[in-house]
Amino acid sequence: MAGALTLGLIEDGRWKLSAGTPDRRIYIGVDLGKQECHSAIVVVERLEELPTDFADVLRGVGVKTTYIVRHAERLPLGMPYTEVVMRVKAVVQQLVVLGTCVVVVDAGGPGVPVVEMLRQVGLGCSLCPLVITSGHKATGGGVPRAELVTRLQMMAERGELKIAGGCYHEELLKRELLHLQLQGGSGKSVRDDLAMGLGLACYKARGRG
Repeated sequence: MAGALTLGLIEDGRWKLSAGTPDRRIYIGVDLGKQECHSAIVVVERLEELPTDFADVLRGVGVKTTYIVRHAERLPLGMPYTEVVMRVKAVVQQLVVLGTCVVVVDAGGPGVPVVEMLRQVGLGCSLCPLVITSGHKATGGGVPRAELVTRLQMMAERGELKIAGGCYHEELLKRELLHLQLQGGSGKSVRDDLAMGLGLACYKARGRG
């Protein structure tokens, strides 16, 4: 992949750290498990590239923005929220040296106390709580699930959304995206925790919320 960075995971779970750049933007989507669902953490890097072909420059082609999934992690079922918080903090600590980080967390239901815990542990980066709703219009603190899904579909169709090779839980994320539904519910045959974590990260990465 052109312009790929060494931000992915190696097999033992440690980040391949490289020198950070002030304009590197990293978004960490956190979907919190409810009842029989997993919690999930998805890391997305917003990568902006100037045109390199002189003909493109003459045609006025602007900056190309790509959103690269660097890490997708489905946490163990039933993991206590206190441990989820510490895992999020551990991921953030390995990323803040690489650029500007934003954590976007599902603030619906159990998310209210979890957001407070995230604030208390001192993540060292911006925290953006968002409630995933069943409505039809985004508000200051909420976004409809249908909008997250359609936005991901649009980004994929435009070629804006990429998954880095070797990304942890890559195949699980791809499977979820293939079966993603506009509406949630207990009747889902395929989990969507990773997809929702990705949706939250991309929603903020594209300048919304």
